[in-house]
Amino acid sequence: MFANDPFKRYAGEDVTLELIKRTGLRQPFVVEQAEGLDMQMPDSDITVYDIAQAVGEDRPVEVIDVATQAELPGWTMGQWAAYYHSPDRDRIRNVISLEISGTDFGDRIKRPRIVREMDWIDTMWPAELKPKEYPKVQLYCLMGTKDSYTDFHIDFGGSSVFYHILHGSKVFYFIEPTSKNLKKYQKWSSSPDQSMIFFGDEVKECYAVHLKAGNTMIIPTGWIHAVYTPEDAVVIGGNFLHGYNIATQLQIYDIEEHTNVPAKFRFPFYKRINWYAALKYDDLLKRNPSTLSRYELQGIAALAQWLHKDVVSDQATSEQRKSMRADIPSTIVDPVALINSMMQNIGKALEQALVNVQKSKTNSQKQKAPKLILKVKPEKRKEEEEDEYEDDEIEWPDEEIPQEDEALASDDEEYQQEDDEEQLKKVKMSNKRTKTKRASIKMEQDMNSQSSDDDDGLGTRIKKRRGQVSRAHKPVQSSTVKQRLMERIIKRH
Repeated sequence: MFANDPFKRYAGEDVTLELIKRTGLRQPFVVEQAEGLDMQMPDSDITVYDIAQAVGEDRPVEVIDVATQAELPGWTMGQWAAYYHSPDRDRIRNVISLEISGTDFGDRIKRPRIVREMDWIDTMWPAELKPKEYPKVQLYCLMGTKDSYTDFHIDFGGSSVFYHILHGSKVFYFIEPTSKNLKKYQKWSSSPDQSMIFFGDEVKECYAVHLKAGNTMIIPTGWIHAVYTPEDAVVIGGNFLHGYNIATQLQIYDIEEHTNVPAKFRFPFYKRINWYAALKYDDLLKRNPSTLSRYELQGIAALAQWLHKDVVSDQATSEQRKSMRADIPSTIVDPVALINSMMQNIGKALEQALVNVQKSKTNSQKQKAPKLILKVKPEKRKEEEEDEYEDDEIEWPDEEIPQEDEALASDDEEYQQEDDEEQLKKVKMSNKRTKTKRASIKMEQDMNSQSSDDDDGLGTRIKKRRGQVSRAHKPVQSSTVKQRLMERIIKRH
């Protein structure tokens, strides 16, 4: 039913910024042991009673009824702890968006080093604005009960996710965010029949990933995923934007716009944090562009184009223009000049990156191992075939057998060169067009061609939450395709 888990497992010490710069963070990966991640988590035997005391038993908490996917008002953490530890639960319920930043409980937690190094809230958002004004999405506690299910979704604003299981287990169902799959997802999420359709059946491949206590997962930009909880589980996680797949982040934001996702379920201060990122990247392009990976350079070009649409839009109403201006930080006096500066500098940086790739390719070709050329002839044909083929009249092709396998590295360099050449052409074309303030920049945003909640979207819900009905508590209605499928999943676990 589901494709095998193809994703890499890394040791904690191997998850570095250098790895991200090299791979572009295009696929989910799992770290099975916490050692080397430079993070600090609560003890694995922590109870929901402990969490309630740490954040305050009177603190309001949003509780979801899994069978109906309805939000239940009026719950406090004290009430939730009593329910969670009760041996006789009347319904299957879930807490999926308890943001704990700034609490005593949250202050005892340190996110993985790699997340802290990438997170735009840490690297782009002005420190003087925290802790009063910033996107509070960095740290969540999720408390899932047995047989909970969160339907397919994308985390808000295309944000990536870190996800650490304290105790219990989870099963993720992942769908790659290809252009085709994203179009299908947009259609499915807008369909009135969404609850009747299991989205995993609508795509070519859906990967099942099983996580257990102590595992940490990084979910990259745009990956469509559903989550099943085979046993009670407590999870610490958080969302973050970063610079290694900016184009897809912006693409997801645009999908949210087109599908009218309510503001409550969107990434806070989204446009503003992108403007802060533009300001920082423009400065870095001027001072030290060689530190930027090609994934970042491509993303910066996409970011400049995306922001440019707001400041030169002809169709925007006066109210929309007012809203757009409010999203631009007061420290940016001339947004058009900033964008033009970015485009000019990104063109130079991509050009230099292309030169570096060509040099690297030349050096690699010089160092290639010699190849052994063998002439291969087939075995003599059987008598009954000899009338049909005559060996003397056939020229058999040479078969090349390399002594060492260097083909993959060579292919990567050629791909990178072609990719950068194409990007440079687009940037040069855009530079000419930005000479006038109201000109449009025609540059493709699909930079994600390489392939290598909120149960688990951590505060993310696109439109309505829709969940699986448990075996013990089914609503009185006809069984849907999705319900029957999830019943089979439950039985398998």
